[in-house]
Amino acid sequence: MTRLRHILNLINRLLGEYDPVVRVIEHYVMDEENIEYLNVRISIPHANAVVVTREYWQGNNLVAYGYYLRAYDYEEWWDNRPHHPEIQTHPHHRHLGGEVYPLQDSSLEKFLDTVRQLLHKHFA
Repeated sequence: MTRLRHILNLINRLLGEYDPVVRVIEHYVMDEENIEYLNVRISIPHANAVVVTREYWQGNNLVAYGYYLRAYDYEEWWDNRPHHPEIQTHPHHRHLGGEVYPLQDSSLEKFLDTVRQLLHKHFA
């Protein structure tokens, strides 16, 4: 199973109740290099929310990721770009409210669950 199928299943399981509109912006697999890249955009119209997930895998190693959420005036994103060496979980970190925070669990599943909790709290 490709990572894309896994992501689509996660979206359905964690955000399905919000009737997300899911678009695969870009997806490719390079079997000879064991590489998979995904860029998936999720819209949740009734909450005016947009979620973007990007992952670059080499084998079982998640090399780079970026997960973004915007809902009305709320904005949060998680990534592993190495631009905040002061953060204890470097390079994994979370941007929220103009601040940068450590990120203990950087999994896409945790991010989508965070989105689900936020939607449930503010937009259910």
